[in-house]
Amino acid sequence: MAAGKGEESKKKLLKAAEKLFAEKGFQSTKVSEIVAHAGLTQAAFYLYFASKEEILQHLLSEFEQQLGNFGDAGKKAGDFYPDRVQPFVKDQFVQLFSFLGKNPSLTKIALHHGKHGDRIREKIVAQIAGNMKENQNKGIVKKEIDPQIASEAIVAVTERLIDRYLWNGEKTKEELGAQAAQIFLHGILNES
Repeated sequence: MAAGKGEESKKKLLKAAEKLFAEKGFQSTKVSEIVAHAGLTQAAFYLYFASKEEILQHLLSEFEQQLGNFGDAGKKAGDFYPDRVQPFVKDQFVQLFSFLGKNPSLTKIALHHGKHGDRIREKIVAQIAGNMKENQNKGIVKKEIDPQIASEAIVAVTERLIDRYLWNGEKTKEELGAQAAQIFLHGILNES
């Protein structure tokens, strides 16, 4: 089998699995459905993946690697002058909403798939909390903020906003990024 055709077949299988896992759930999806949706044979499936679990792990690993870049964005905040932190945070939220919004099926699988979703969420929360603690030590983040609670809130709010506004097109990634940055950086009360 030619390398180009092989990669194309693997991509078709991954795309089909992603779509079906998101629509039907991992447990309810059969390998025969994945290959039918991809227009391939079961033999082709087993050429690339040993099992349905392996294709799921491949999808989750790819997602987690890309998402990890956003969890570490807080490390960079300390590199900016104070007047540049807010635009940086807004840009990071916009990029995050862009990433999560461009691939709703994979996002749904990764964040809502039982123990896998919990593990990914916990890893991202821990990354954000660690960066927030470092930024507290640098005087960027208020000392009275609990990094763990703030990190959980950021992840929960982000998940809800993509589900409620982004995927249905009601709000753009830019609108959501600006609002999330405003809320987390300045709160909701007018300063007196």
